[in-house]
Amino acid sequence: MLQFSIGLSALQTAQQGLAVAGNNLANAATPGYHREIANVAALDPTQQDGISVGTGVGISGINRQVSAELDTAVMQQTSVNGATDASLSGSTQIEQAISTGTTSPSTQLESLLNSLQALSSNPTSSSSLQAAVSSAAAVASSFNTASSDLSQIQHGLDQRMSGDVSQINSLATQIANLNVQISTLSSQGVSPNALLDQRDQSVGNLAQLVGIQVQNQGNGQILVIVGGTPLVAGNQTETLVAGTDKTGAANITAVGSPQSIAISGGDLGGLLTQRNQTLADFQNRLDALAKQVAASFNAIQSTGLGGSGGFTTLTGQNGVTSTTANLNAAGLSFPPQGGSLYIGVTNTATGQRTITQVPIDPQSQSVQDVANEIGSTVPNMQAYVNSQTGTLTLGSATGYTFDFTGGYQSTPTTNFAGGSTTTPTIGGTYTGKTNDNYTFTFTSSGTVGVTPGLQAQVTNQAGAVIGTVNVGQGYQAGQPLSAANGITLTLGAGTVAAGDSIATPVVGNPDSAGILNALGLNTLFSGNNAASLSVNQNIVDNPSQLATSTTGQAADTSNLQRFAALTDAPVLTNGTQSFSQYANQMVSDIGTQVQSLTTQQSTNQTLTTSLTAQQQSVSGVDTNEELANVMQYQQMFELAGKYISAVNDAMQQFISVI
Repeated sequence: MLQFSIGLSALQTAQQGLAVAGNNLANAATPGYHREIANVAALDPTQQDGISVGTGVGISGINRQVSAELDTAVMQQTSVNGATDASLSGSTQIEQAISTGTTSPSTQLESLLNSLQALSSNPTSSSSLQAAVSSAAAVASSFNTASSDLSQIQHGLDQRMSGDVSQINSLATQIANLNVQISTLSSQGVSPNALLDQRDQSVGNLAQLVGIQVQNQGNGQILVIVGGTPLVAGNQTETLVAGTDKTGAANITAVGSPQSIAISGGDLGGLLTQRNQTLADFQNRLDALAKQVAASFNAIQSTGLGGSGGFTTLTGQNGVTSTTANLNAAGLSFPPQGGSLYIGVTNTATGQRTITQVPIDPQSQSVQDVANEIGSTVPNMQAYVNSQTGTLTLGSATGYTFDFTGGYQSTPTTNFAGGSTTTPTIGGTYTGKTNDNYTFTFTSSGTVGVTPGLQAQVTNQAGAVIGTVNVGQGYQAGQPLSAANGITLTLGAGTVAAGDSIATPVVGNPDSAGILNALGLNTLFSGNNAASLSVNQNIVDNPSQLATSTTGQAADTSNLQRFAALTDAPVLTNGTQSFSQYANQMVSDIGTQVQSLTTQQSTNQTLTTSLTAQQQSVSGVDTNEELANVMQYQQMFELAGKYISAVNDAMQQFISVI
C-alpha cells in the first residue's frame, strides 16, 4: 500500500542520510577527503482517482563538496612550496660549504698572505719558510675541501631528483588506473566519490613533487601535463628519466626522447634550479677564485728567486697534449698570450748577467718551437721537450745559472765612440712595472768625480728624459748614483766624452706572455680549479725554493713584498675585486639567497594556511554540522517509524470494521 511505501521510503532515506553523515564524521581527519552531501528529494507523485498523491522521499545522489578554483589554487601553492623548500635546503648546504670559517679558502688565503708578510723579517729562516709553504698547502686543501663539499651536495641533489622522478612515475600510474576506474563507474551511473578523493590526493602528492597542469577530459578522466608534456592521458602515462645533458647539467626526459622537459615547480623543480643554476654558479665562482689564486701567486713565484739563487735546470709541471700543436690549442689550463719571456743568465764566476728576450706567439708557436727559440737565442742555455709528458725542461751551461726575474743587465752595453775610459756598472732594484730600455748619455766631456757640471742624462726607450745624474765634481767614483725607478749607475775612475752612452734593458714584466704559468715553470701552485689546486711538490720538498726575492740575495725581500701586495690587489671580476672581496661577495650572495628563501617559505606557509582554510570551508567536514545532521536523520527515522505504526493501527481498525 502507498502509505506503507511512503513510510518505508522515509526510513530508507533516514538510514542512507545517517550513513552519509557517519561517513563524513569518520573521515573528518582523512587527508584529501571531500565532504559528501546526500541530496534528499521527494519521489515522483502518483495519480489516484484523478488526484496527484506523493509517494515519499528518497536520495537522488551523494555529491562531493568541491571548489575547482580553490583546489587548483591549493595545488599550485603546493608546487610553489615544494620548489621553495627544496631551494632553501640546497642553498643552506651551499652556504655551509663556502662559509668564512677557520678552514675556508678566504681565511686560509689571509693566513698565507700573513705568513709571507712575516717571512719578510727573516727570509732565510727554514722554519718560517716551512710555515709559509704549509700555509700555501692549507689554502689548496681548503679549496679541495670546499669543492668536495659542493660535489657531495650535487650528488645528493642528483639522488633526490632520481627519487622524485621515481615517485612521479608511480603517482602517474596510480592516476591513470584511477582514471579508468572512475570512468567505468561514471558510465554505469555510480558516483565514484571515494576514487575521486584518492585521485585528488595523488594529484596533490604529484604537485608537491613537480609543477603540473590538470585538465578534465570528460567521462571522469583527467589529463595531467608536466612542462608541456602529457604525463597522464586517460590510462596512458609517460615515463620520466633523470639524467644529464652533454654539458653536464641535470635534465629530465621522457623515455625514448632526447628532448629535455622544462620542469618547474615542486620539489623536482627546486632541485633542478639548485643543481643547474645556484650550485653550478657557486662551483664556477669557487673555481674562478682558485684559478686566479694559482695565476696570481704563480706569476710572482715564477719570476722570483729563492734563497738558493738561480736555476741550473728546471722542468715544467704542466704538459701539452701535443708538442707540435700551437700553444693556444695544446690543452693548457692557462693558455699563454702573445708577449715575451725575458731570461736572465748569470756567469757564476764573474757575476755578469745578461737578459735575452724570447718572443712568444701562441697562435704560431708550439712548445717545441719555444724550446728551439730559447736554445738558439739565449746564450749558455739549452731547452728540450719530453715527448711523453709534453713538458719543457730548461738547463744552463756549466758555470751559469738562469732566472726569469727581469730587472737589468749588471754589465750594460756601452757606446764609447768618443773615447770614454770609465767602467760603468748598473745596480739597484728595478721598481718599474713595464719593460723598457734606459740610456745614460754624457752631456759633456771630463773626468769622473772631478770636472764641474759633468752629467749623464737618463732617457727611456721612447726618448723621454726621466732623470739626470751628476758624475763630475762632488761625485766619488765607485759610488752608486740613483737614476730612475730604483736603477743605479756606478762609474769607475776615468774620463767620459760628450755623446758617449751606456744602455741597459730594464724589465718589470719578465713574462708578459704568461708562458711560465702555462707550462708550470717555477710555479707555487699546480692545478687550475678548486678540486685540483695543490702546491708544487718541488717547493714542498725544498721550501727554500719559495721565491722570496728577485735577486737571490738573502736580504732581498722584494718578491715577498709583491706577494703581500696581493692582499688588496683587484685581480678578480674584471679587476674590481681582491681575493677577500670576491670570497666575501660569494658568502654574502648565498646568505642573501638563504634569507630570501626563508622569507618566501614563511610567506608560503601563510598563503597555504589561508587557502587550505578556504578549501576546508567548502570541502572539509564540520563535525558540529554533521552531528546536527545525524540528529535530524535520527528524528526523521523515529517519525517515519511512528508514521508506519499509525498507518498500521489505522489499517487494523479498518479491517476490524469490515
